[in-house]
Amino acid sequence: MTATGDAVGAVDTQALGDWLAAHAPGYAGPLTIDLLAGGRSNLTYRLADAAGNRYALRRPPLGDLVGSAHDVGREYLIVSSLRGTGVPVAPVVGSCPDPGVIGAPFFVMRFVDGHALSTPQSADVLTPAARVRAGEQLAEMLTRLHAVDLDATGLAQLHRPGSFVERQLRRLMRQQDDTMLADFPLLQQVHDVLTAAIPAETGTGLLHGDFKIGNMLLADDGTINAVLDWELASVGDPLADVGWLVASWADDGDGTWLVPPPTTAPGFCTRDELKELYAAASGRDVRFVDYYVAFAFWRWSCINTGTRRRYLSGAMPGRTLDVRALEAQITWQLERASSLLAGLAR
Repeated sequence: MTATGDAVGAVDTQALGDWLAAHAPGYAGPLTIDLLAGGRSNLTYRLADAAGNRYALRRPPLGDLVGSAHDVGREYLIVSSLRGTGVPVAPVVGSCPDPGVIGAPFFVMRFVDGHALSTPQSADVLTPAARVRAGEQLAEMLTRLHAVDLDATGLAQLHRPGSFVERQLRRLMRQQDDTMLADFPLLQQVHDVLTAAIPAETGTGLLHGDFKIGNMLLADDGTINAVLDWELASVGDPLADVGWLVASWADDGDGTWLVPPPTTAPGFCTRDELKELYAAASGRDVRFVDYYVAFAFWRWSCINTGTRRRYLSGAMPGRTLDVRALEAQITWQLERASSLLAGLAR
């Protein structure tokens, strides 16, 4: 059995192969494994066996974790519950809560082909027509996601008391220390405006939590083959997902990005057009969606301040980060949130 990369080397491939032999019909060793996506989110590995079967494995990131973060058992529950709902997800093989197999709990899915876009250059695989189709597909898919029957799928258990937005505002603000608030005073100011202006919920639905083009596997024509990365899924006002999608869907030449989003490449629809596509597909009132876009920019800035803090404290060994570029992105995100909220107040 072979493995490549430091994070892959931490996996006992013999034990994993034995687990697959017991849980994946048709599995035939030897097993090869390589890391597809790492970082602070759950790690994704691509597995392949001698029979040509391909799988994707999800496990928590290496190192110490806080609280219930990166619960792959919960993510497995969500992915397996979505089969047959019209939201495309990878077929699951099984879940292993025992950390004794590869050093952490994990679950395995069948591998789904598709283009995962992460940069403007990665969008080169799509024709102009496919880029238009991708925007339409994300709006349609988000509508399907928010229409999932929580009771029928068993996902009503994800519903927690109170507002998703209130919980996020409270939790993320607690993570900001005095130094961070001094370096980025808009963190507190935008938080306070968001807290005072939370709109009445337009409904309740399943939230992906990180719904963006980078978490889709796209076919050549822009159709979504699978929606990935469900670790942040929750239940709340669907406009919270819409706000995150719109915030991450950058227009050409828009914003200050550490890594520009794929949608800055020519041919994709604009943010405003994306809002209209979702409104048309869902029939939902999106008059106040800019509040949720502002909330998304603030939430994203908090995630980035956490990255900055970890890097400066030496908690991200081996990784190179352009701190000034990240700080510029945080500042722009907060300024954008503040501007959107000011526009709603007028």
